[in-house]
Amino acid sequence: MKFASSLSSVVFVSILVWMNNVVVNGEVVELTDDNFEHQTQASTGQTTGKWFVKFYAPWCGHCVSLAPTWEDLAAKVAEENPADGIVIAKVDVTKNSDIAKRFQIQGFPTLKYLADRKMYKYSGGRTIDELHAFVTGGYKETGVLEDIPAPPSWLQMKLKALDDNSWIKTTMADFDDILNYRKNAAAVMLGMGFVFGVLIGLILGMSMASSSSGGSAAKSKKE
Repeated sequence: MKFASSLSSVVFVSILVWMNNVVVNGEVVELTDDNFEHQTQASTGQTTGKWFVKFYAPWCGHCVSLAPTWEDLAAKVAEENPADGIVIAKVDVTKNSDIAKRFQIQGFPTLKYLADRKMYKYSGGRTIDELHAFVTGGYKETGVLEDIPAPPSWLQMKLKALDDNSWIKTTMADFDDILNYRKNAAAVMLGMGFVFGVLIGLILGMSMASSSSGGSAAKSKKE
């Protein structure tokens, strides 16, 4: 019991130290397809942090305009609310398509707040005071409550890995090129494949028939 209690204390302190390091430095945390769930624990709510995430695209003018304010917001919560566990983060959806699909990001910038095991969409003003008021409690009154989408399943991740495989993509592209632009070659390849298959079938059939007849003859001699 003492060991379990000590271990729990160590884990709890470690989480607090980690959160303190993330928040106190006053910097915006960059989230990606690889670290999003591990960092935010969005689907489980296991961490003590509250994550205000900006989903953006580098070419978006509104995103560019918001960037300095977003940096200032990170510094402000680190200075004024260090014990609240508020993390200001961002996701470049042009480089992290999995997150964009998971959260159905269609406009830029999209601001979502993961807090208290819930998700709130922000649709207010873009001044630092308005954003700060939202993350420090205003989200409970003005935030649009949304369901937190589940992370990709193991099967979905494996299928994506196959889809991202460069060899498979190259092979499929070559095959598509043959079908679309070299129809004669495609017809010849299909014809040869059909003939080859028929020949293999005939050879196997003759081999099996020969083995069967040989066995029958040997049995007749014994009788």
